[in-house]
Amino acid sequence: MDKINRREALKGTAGVLLAGAGISANRAPEAEGADGSTSHDTMRKLIKPPKLASQDTVGIVSPASSFFPVHESALQRGVAYLEKIGLHVQLAPHTLDQRQHLNPPTQHRAEDLNQMFADPKIKAIFCLSGGSGVNAVLPLLDWEQIERSPKIVMGYSAITALLIGLYTKIGLATFHGPMILNGFSEYPQPFTYTQKCFEQVLFKTEPVRALKPPTQWTDAYTSEEQPRTMKTNPGWRWLRDGKATGPLIGGNLSVMLTLVGTPYWAPLRGAILCFEEVNFGNGLLRQVDESLAQCQQMGLFDQIAGLVIGKVNELSEEEEQLFESLILEYTAGSQFPILTGIDFGHTAPQLTLPIGVQASLNSQQDRFSIDEAAVW
Repeated sequence: MDKINRREALKGTAGVLLAGAGISANRAPEAEGADGSTSHDTMRKLIKPPKLASQDTVGIVSPASSFFPVHESALQRGVAYLEKIGLHVQLAPHTLDQRQHLNPPTQHRAEDLNQMFADPKIKAIFCLSGGSGVNAVLPLLDWEQIERSPKIVMGYSAITALLIGLYTKIGLATFHGPMILNGFSEYPQPFTYTQKCFEQVLFKTEPVRALKPPTQWTDAYTSEEQPRTMKTNPGWRWLRDGKATGPLIGGNLSVMLTLVGTPYWAPLRGAILCFEEVNFGNGLLRQVDESLAQCQQMGLFDQIAGLVIGKVNELSEEEEQLFESLILEYTAGSQFPILTGIDFGHTAPQLTLPIGVQASLNSQQDRFSIDEAAVW
């Protein structure tokens, strides 16, 4: 693809939204936004898990097949951080099984999740890392048990399938946030911003309210021996002005779209969609182009109330302009606000974003806000 010509072509593209199949509208009760507005739609009642407290036990699971080995030093750092803040840690039986594609088997990964939900002493379930194949686990989960004992579940990347599946099937608020090997294992310790966001969302029953960007960020690869190189954070940027209030729903866009046409695809009418992507250095912009076209053709951009987009790692200035041009092309004709450059997903430090709770956007106030507590 000729990136420069493609970008120039996109500047003049109006893009007509296609009429899409309606997605059922069952949502959490309305909550008042930071600016006094209320959400567009109603959904099924949101189930909030109990908050975390000192001396609680958290379970560590590995729902994703991964292409990389576990470094013992990284695992120890991640566990040590959780213990430092007063939590006890219990690894599920198959968490450290051989980690390569389709290994451990889907059944084992599902068994670990079911066991953690059934164990009354486990108060939260944190994921070891991302990878692939999490959507295959969903049909094997004990949904009745999960609904009887709702718990905090947190991760990102491939774990998006689990977060969205739990929210869609039973209305459980879930958490897009750090994992043991990607967040808590940072050398020499987790970023203060990551820690504060995680603890504020999961240990407190008050709304987070206005979110703020960190002063520095990094998209450098993690190191087992030295801190990552940081750079000044340019902040968050409005691609389109406006106001919106609705449940915050999303995660990794490519993973989220694997749920389309299944019982686990989330209702998005009136929602604030948040998505992030990871750049593996080959074909990301083509993939984003295709994903956004799919969203447009589904009528998704006719349904959402707002859009929040995470930072993408290792994009050149030219690629970032093209990325933003794609977003504007495929959402042309819509009215909702768009906020980009948010610190969640595959860059660091990262926010913990609660999936399913009421959030709001207000470009005039330069405000992105979580307006209700995600735990009780």
